[in-house]
Amino acid sequence: MNRTARLAASALAASGLAVGATTVAAASATAAEPAALSIQGDLALTPDLHLLRIDAEGARTGAGATGGTYTATVLAGTDPTPIQVTGPITCIYVKGDTASLVYPISDIKPIGLPAQFKDAAAVQITVREGTDGRSDMVGVNGPMLTSSFTGCAPTDTPFAFDGEIETSGG
Repeated sequence: MNRTARLAASALAASGLAVGATTVAAASATAAEPAALSIQGDLALTPDLHLLRIDAEGARTGAGATGGTYTATVLAGTDPTPIQVTGPITCIYVKGDTASLVYPISDIKPIGLPAQFKDAAAVQITVREGTDGRSDMVGVNGPMLTSSFTGCAPTDTPFAFDGEIETSGG
């Protein structure tokens, strides 16, 4: 495997952190409620060991149209590397202190993603705002085939999240 292919595979795996990934249950509503989310921060294993910097902005209209952008920057400790995984947000879930999104992987920068792999795999990110003195948490599901996602109901959030979570609607 050449260096570029190894880097692409590493970035794809890092973006997904498929640690005990679970299958996403379908959660489609008959009528969509407008919703929006903004997530900026790091998936942190320890205070000094962060794996991903998450930057997501997305919204869903009352008609169910969803849009937005997602970028995951691979980190070394707490420092960003040049490796970024990007894609459009295609599904949003917001309820109370929990938000979830799905994004197909459209590019891996600076390596690039071969055309046949663009949007073939997707990742789900779930965040929960800490309440009652608890920390914010994040979970990553995938990468898996994009067709595996039939909704974006929240999944487990086993990792600490160091950042900001803003949601509205539901």
